[in-house]
Amino acid sequence: MRIKLLATLMALFAIVGILVFGKLTVVTTIPPLGYMVSTIGGSAVDVSVLEKPGDNPHNFNLTPQQALFISKSEVFVDLGLEEDAWIGDRVRSINPSLKVIDATKDLSQFLIGEPGAYNPHVWLDVKLYEMMAINVYSALVKFDPADQAIFSNNFSKFILSLDQLNDRIVKDLEPIKGKPFIAQHPAWDYFARAYGLGTEYSLENDAGQSIGPKDYQAIIEAMKKYNIKSIIGDPVTSSKLANQLASQTGSKIVEINPIFNFNYFDLMNAIVKGFLEALK
Repeated sequence: MRIKLLATLMALFAIVGILVFGKLTVVTTIPPLGYMVSTIGGSAVDVSVLEKPGDNPHNFNLTPQQALFISKSEVFVDLGLEEDAWIGDRVRSINPSLKVIDATKDLSQFLIGEPGAYNPHVWLDVKLYEMMAINVYSALVKFDPADQAIFSNNFSKFILSLDQLNDRIVKDLEPIKGKPFIAQHPAWDYFARAYGLGTEYSLENDAGQSIGPKDYQAIIEAMKKYNIKSIIGDPVTSSKLANQLASQTGSKIVEINPIFNFNYFDLMNAIVKGFLEALK
């Protein structure tokens, strides 16, 4: 009885704290979105990110602490794509009154894949990430107009920094422009398109299943033809097929995680460094 009473009091104190400080409570699905909301919202928001850096999105589960935060949150931000639809359904079942921000709203013409099965790694194109930031900024102003000055100031600085980041990535990747590459997951379509890389040969199909023998042999032939010596691997999920290919072809695995870091600028800089190492 005392434990239940203590838990109830803690939840009440948390809610009272929110009312006192007037922060908009926001829950997001992935680190790139969490960083975006935190940067634009600044002191006017309290943000919780469900998937932490290093989590495996394929076996992710909500914790009791996350469920508690969701229950007292006001806004939910997600990609609005099928990949994380199950998380959105779970979040809304906990708190049906949540206001929802679809970060990829009106971006379908820029998405890769087919409706209902778009590639979810949209944030790997900095210019698309900027478009998502516009959606998030507009919604935050709508939901919390009293803090528009904070949002506007932070948003302007954020967009300027993103423009500079994008220009730097374009320059840094110039030496490997047009080069094809082998990847464990088909995660790099947006990155390759945005920065002029060559064909992405993936060891998994869009559904996350390992490719068959025919496609596997085609990758071996591509590695010979283009003198590809590295495989873009994933440090979170191991791949027997990637290890087999590396052993068979004498290539090395360069591990690059498209979502490992909360700070978006650190994330993108690390990805650029990894690709330069893999495709040099």
